[in-house]
Amino acid sequence: MIGKLGFDIAGENAAKLGKGFGWGLATTIVEALTFIALYRFLIVAFDGRVDNRVIVEAGVVFAIATLLLIVLRAGAYSENFSTTYQIVAKARLRVADHLSRLPMAAFTKKRSELVAELLTSRFQVYQDVVMHIWGMAVVNACLPLLLGLFLLWIDWRLGALCLILVPIAFLAIPWSNRLLVRASVRTDAMRGRAVGAVTDQIDGIREFRLFDRHGRRLAIAHDNLKALEEAQMRLELAAAPALLTFGFVLQFGFGLIAVLGVLVVERGQLEIVSFVAAMMIAQRIFKAAGDLGINLAELRFASAILDDIRALSVEATLSEGHIEELPESHAISVDNVSFSYGEDAVLNRISGEIAAGSKVALVGMSGSGKSTLAGLMARLHDVDEGAIRIGGVDIRDMTAERLNTLVAMVLQDVVLFEGTVADNIRLGNPDANDKEVVRVAEAAEADEFISRLPQGYETRIAPNGGNLSGGERQRIAIARALLKDAPILILDEATSSVDLAHEEKLQRAIARLTRDRTTVVIAHRLWTVRSADQIWVLEGGKIVQRGKHQTLLGQKGRYQSLWRAQSEARSWRLASAQ
Repeated sequence: MIGKLGFDIAGENAAKLGKGFGWGLATTIVEALTFIALYRFLIVAFDGRVDNRVIVEAGVVFAIATLLLIVLRAGAYSENFSTTYQIVAKARLRVADHLSRLPMAAFTKKRSELVAELLTSRFQVYQDVVMHIWGMAVVNACLPLLLGLFLLWIDWRLGALCLILVPIAFLAIPWSNRLLVRASVRTDAMRGRAVGAVTDQIDGIREFRLFDRHGRRLAIAHDNLKALEEAQMRLELAAAPALLTFGFVLQFGFGLIAVLGVLVVERGQLEIVSFVAAMMIAQRIFKAAGDLGINLAELRFASAILDDIRALSVEATLSEGHIEELPESHAISVDNVSFSYGEDAVLNRISGEIAAGSKVALVGMSGSGKSTLAGLMARLHDVDEGAIRIGGVDIRDMTAERLNTLVAMVLQDVVLFEGTVADNIRLGNPDANDKEVVRVAEAAEADEFISRLPQGYETRIAPNGGNLSGGERQRIAIARALLKDAPILILDEATSSVDLAHEEKLQRAIARLTRDRTTVVIAHRLWTVRSADQIWVLEGGKIVQRGKHQTLLGQKGRYQSLWRAQSEARSWRLASAQ
């Protein structure tokens, strides 16, 4: 059962639950002793020996027992709740930390949505079930055993029948588990489709309003949500046949014990007082067993979620390096590198040298491998073959912290966080003062629009920068990278969302600030990288040309054809209507 609670994910062992288990065990012992005391007083009562002393003694005993039960149950719940909450919370943090070390290939858009849903709403369900079940399960498991032994002492026939019927009833629990597993598989599939449909609806709301006037895409989202609702209801009811059988066996068993008890009493083999006590004890045993059965069924529901969490927590991460020293230089060496996303080969035996302080541009058609190569340099993924080195050191041998201090990266898809503009820029260097924040914002051509915001740099940004334009988000991301002041800068289409009016200013600012830095630029607009020290032209996962702008223009090849195509596009004009 401990394994099903998921404490292994938290890196904790069951020893931390020992105190809570002790409180729960003490509660069951006191409750069992209460039944023993009750049996004793019933014997006195049936013998007609009740007097004031006996009544006072009974009142004191039961008052003390009640007080002890209140104190012990409070202690058990408090200890178990606090311990399990801390352990489950630590499990959540450990899983989140594990995610930060997974290669970026693990995060496709759809899968990221499902992971987010798993670690929020579904993890909350798992957390609540585990927190409540652990303490109650201890009592509900121990009490039937203790009372069963006492019932054996009162009458071995009734005790034996009780201890036989309870395990028989519990045979229905594995059955309920199988039913839940089958229903969970169907529900998980529906959940994935529903989450994806809702996310698509939110992300594409502008396009849907413009082009989907009849609401066909919205209807698909509604259909998926309806299917999820129905699947969820089937999941809730999936274990009903097994649980009903479980309850029936317990109820039938209690009746069977009552009938057997009456027969034994009629034959003079059991005193009536013992029969009354036995029925009270049997009723409590079956009640605790019934509660334990519900606990186990709920735990199986939570363990289905736990299986997904555990599978996520054991996915292979990027290996952890050990070198913490700074490399001798900031030159980048790409040595015979190949890389694939699954079975799809993206890069094929690429090699090249980027001198320290130089600027290299990666250009080519979409899908040629530019962003993948840049991501490999920042170790968002690990190469399949070959090596990438900084200053002669394989980046896989560096600690994550050391590599992070060396490389700053601005991606094409900018991610901003809820908080102020200054907070988002300061992510590049949490210790930066206001003047430094303003300086990099000015360099990134962001200060002008930031100053126009209602509270300037203290203006709060909507989730993912929803209240900013694409170009504004891009410039904040550039400012963030510049504030990090890393010696290696990777710009993946960093100016793609900036309009032409600001692009020239931004390019000048980047040129000043990238001086003496090793810079890798991915560019679609070739005129923005004419000053690069080298231009690598990628096609089909290989470098098919490399050199300076003028040199490549003089060669027949992919670069020349790209340049001509873009030059012609820039010269296009709409003809006036005749």
